[in-house]
Amino acid sequence: MPERLRRVLIADDDADIRAMLGSIVRRREMIVDEAANGREALELLKNNAYAVILLDLLMPDVDALAVLEALRAPGSGSPVVLVITGPDRSIVERLDTQRIHGAIRKPFDPEEVADLVVACAEIRGRIAFETMAISAMIAGGPLLAWLNRFGG
Repeated sequence: MPERLRRVLIADDDADIRAMLGSIVRRREMIVDEAANGREALELLKNNAYAVILLDLLMPDVDALAVLEALRAPGSGSPVVLVITGPDRSIVERLDTQRIHGAIRKPFDPEEVADLVVACAEIRGRIAFETMAISAMIAGGPLLAWLNRFGG
């Protein structure tokens, strides 16, 4: 599997949670980047593509809402799994549910976390493959030949 389909971003202000999640994810042969706050997460998102993003809902500085807003940019289709302690209902109601692919509640089961991350990475991989296949069809495949024949 290409590196971009194995790279996971863990954004949580709790160093122990980041370490625990990182350990769980690395056991599934994933590459992990860590961010201690939303600002660091946004910086990493500028320079890296992620198969999955584990995002703490409540972080100081820049919160999950701002990170989700940045993920609306074209080309950033990384699945997001929220890490939840005890969500504030007002925040949960404002979340972009189109970008949320799952949630794990602290304390979490390591196997459930690992399975969810792998499942999201596989979804991301299929989307990337399908996009690549469609691009190939348009660039030089049957669709282009059809357009050239009938489109003038």
